[in-house]
Amino acid sequence: MIATAPVIEPMAARHIDIVRAIDAKCYSSPWGAATWRNELADKTRFHVVARLGDEIIGHAGLLIVLDEIHVTTVAVHPDHQGAGHATRMVLRLLEHARAIGGGSATLEVRTAARRTQRIYARFGFQPAGIRQGYYANPSDDAIIMWLHELQSPEIGERLATVRRDLGAPVEGDLT
Repeated sequence: MIATAPVIEPMAARHIDIVRAIDAKCYSSPWGAATWRNELADKTRFHVVARLGDEIIGHAGLLIVLDEIHVTTVAVHPDHQGAGHATRMVLRLLEHARAIGGGSATLEVRTAARRTQRIYARFGFQPAGIRQGYYANPSDDAIIMWLHELQSPEIGERLATVRRDLGAPVEGDLT
């Protein structure tokens, strides 16, 4: 359980600069401001930020393609990693995916990112393949992970278990 739970809220244009600053610490090829503006304007995208007080400490997003959900980004500022914030954001993404009728979810994760793989496995994501050379700086393969049957009672209970394990409801209205 984490001591201080962030508020998870929809990302807005006012968050772009801080999200880009977080990405500069987390990713070798962060998205530019124009890409973020396009992401926020596109109805097939859904992005959230994690806020502790007035400080944005992370963000996460997804792409909706028919009934498939693609988790596109999850980043937590290095000073706040390891406290469950990424788990809270992924939980909110998957709850949103279920609310809009998503049938399955997919993502790519670095083969070297063992902790991140464990976060996704907690939700039921399973490895389904490898994309060789997917990442650069440093070079790494990507594990393709899938979570099927998002609407099933089993996935609903898994999400409820993660929510209970976090110790408190995730705050913020994303509907």
